[in-house]
Amino acid sequence: MSKERRIIEIEPGRMTPGGGMTDHIESRGHQCPYCQGNGYHWQEDEWQERYKKECPICKGSGRLDAVITVEWKAEE
Repeated sequence: MSKERRIIEIEPGRMTPGGGMTDHIESRGHQCPYCQGNGYHWQEDEWQERYKKECPICKGSGRLDAVITVEWKAEE
């Protein structure tokens, strides 16, 4: 089975004293591992009827977005 791999190269950009020392990176469209990208799980009610229950992690979309925050600080 193939697996996608994404690499982020981190390098400080132009900075000024007292300025912003953080970077924000977004990576969109990752498959939800909880529901395997379906957006739901099969459940059974009290009469053993099957129904789709929305995934509590991805809220039914089947996809997740990653938000990565990098905070720059002086070396100690």
